[in-house]
Amino acid sequence: MKISDQISRLFPGCFKVLILDNEVTLDAFITEPPLRWARLINQDGQYTIPDIYPTVMTKKESDREEMNWDRVDLGLLRTNLEDLNHSVDLVAIGNNASQGLPLANSLPPTIRSDNAAVIYGTSLPEQSIYQGIGYNTFCPRDDLLRTASQRTEKEIALCFINTIEHNEQNYHAPWTPR
Repeated sequence: MKISDQISRLFPGCFKVLILDNEVTLDAFITEPPLRWARLINQDGQYTIPDIYPTVMTKKESDREEMNWDRVDLGLLRTNLEDLNHSVDLVAIGNNASQGLPLANSLPPTIRSDNAAVIYGTSLPEQSIYQGIGYNTFCPRDDLLRTASQRTEKEIALCFINTIEHNEQNYHAPWTPR
């Protein structure tokens, strides 16, 4: 099943935001009251939403999610992004050290200008490159939910795909098996 179909099935009637970013950034998406939330993972060569979702994005959930070290296959993700459509209301691409550029290139050009945003930490030196391929919305990660809320009166639902694979050698916290 396509990513957009899974998101639409899980969150009918909501303004659906798909975030493509590093899982350690999730605290930026904590609100009060908390928003509904789902994670898509690479499972047997397909991005799927596990049965434990949806949940809500609280600090406790964010801390738990940060330790979900997904298998990241950027080639597979890029192929899946080519199939996204307007049923996902906003696609937010994290620009961690320019790693968002290949993903941004994979998003269909028809949704880049109005249904996509590039999010970042404190600065976006690559903004002109993103503009050159059709992106118009840029905001710090902490401002994404405000940007989304300005576009809708509907309930906002968040979906997330991790784009940076962590393991015991490259993560700052010790691995605690579950």
